[in-house]
Amino acid sequence: MPAKAASPPRRRLSPAARRAQLLDCALAVFAERGLGRAGHARIAEAAGVSVPTVFHYFPTREALVDAVLDQVEEYFIALAEDVYRGDGGTAQRLVAHGMAFLAAVDSHPHHIRVWLDWSTAIREHVWPRYLAFQERLVALVAQAIEAGRAGGELPERVEPASAARLFVGNAHMAAVMSFAPKAGIDLPGHVRQAVATLLASDQG
Repeated sequence: MPAKAASPPRRRLSPAARRAQLLDCALAVFAERGLGRAGHARIAEAAGVSVPTVFHYFPTREALVDAVLDQVEEYFIALAEDVYRGDGGTAQRLVAHGMAFLAAVDSHPHHIRVWLDWSTAIREHVWPRYLAFQERLVALVAQAIEAGRAGGELPERVEPASAARLFVGNAHMAAVMSFAPKAGIDLPGHVRQAVATLLASDQG
C-alpha cells in the first residue's frame, strides 16, 4: 500500500496578514450570523486557526465587534468621499453615490449585510457608534447639497441636512429591496427618482 502523501506545510502569515485574514473571516461570519451571535469560535473555524489565535488578535468580544465595524465604516465613508471628489453637478454626484451603493450590494455584500444589521442594533456600545457613523455620512452628503445650493444649482428651499438624511434613509431602503428582489423594481430608477424628489421638493 503506497504511503499517504504528506500534507503541504501550512504557510505562516505575518501578524499583519493574519489579522487581515481574521478580519475577512469575521466580516463574513458577522454578515451570516449577525452582530449578536458571531463570536471567536466561529471565526477560528472559518479561518482554520485555533480559538486562542483569534483571542490573541481580538482579546474581547467588544474588540472583535469594533474591528469589524471599523471595516464597514471605513468602506462606506471611502465610497462616499470618492464619489464627492468627482466631477459633475450635485444631482449627478448624488445619483453616482446611490449607484455606487447599489453596486456594493454585489461587490461587497458582507459589508452591506453587516451595515443593515448594525442599523437596527439598538443595544450595547454599537448603537452610539452607528449614530456617529450615520452623522459622518449625512455630513458628506449635506456638504455636497450645500455646495450646489450656494452655487445656484439648487433652490434655496432645499435644506441640506434634511435632504441628506432622507438620502441616507433611501440608501437603507434600496439595500433592503436589493436583498428582496421583486419583479418590476427598477433600483437605478428608484435612485434617480429619489434624488430628483429630494432636490426639487419643499422640505420646510
